[in-house]
Amino acid sequence: MDSHATGPPADTACGVSPDALADALRLPAHQESLPPLRDLALAWAARAGLADESVQRLDLVLEEMLMNVFHHAYPGELGDVELALLSSRQGDPPGQLSLSITDWGVAFDPLAPADHDLEADLEANLEAGLDERAPGGMGLFLLRTLAKASYARQGQANVLSLTFGP
Repeated sequence: MDSHATGPPADTACGVSPDALADALRLPAHQESLPPLRDLALAWAARAGLADESVQRLDLVLEEMLMNVFHHAYPGELGDVELALLSSRQGDPPGQLSLSITDWGVAFDPLAPADHDLEADLEANLEAGLDERAPGGMGLFLLRTLAKASYARQGQANVLSLTFGP
């Protein structure tokens, strides 16, 4: 896999050296890219001192958002996804991490009001049997409930910024 990493190579068991963390990692938008992107985000979380609950939230939301990019951003074509560490803003409390997920695919604002009731869809899915559940919606629900998020379309790029922690 051709990596477009910014920074030194990974070299620990989790794939990322805490002492040599890249500030961004751009990879093909394929499911195989999930482990290195996840490893980098978890290394950033450890360095930032994120509480366990915030790390769990980060892990869930990150996986859901990346899978959405992998499956929906580039219909019928290849593209990239980039995970970037956002500079700590002055006044951020300790134990907080801000990052962004960028793709250059189809414009999609995951925070825009849905044309249907996401919570009602989720509740219906939870009440349905496993074979009767409709796909989709869980990632957007997790995003909206587990992270502080903002979205911007910057030129041809979708940029989803996420903050975890206090």
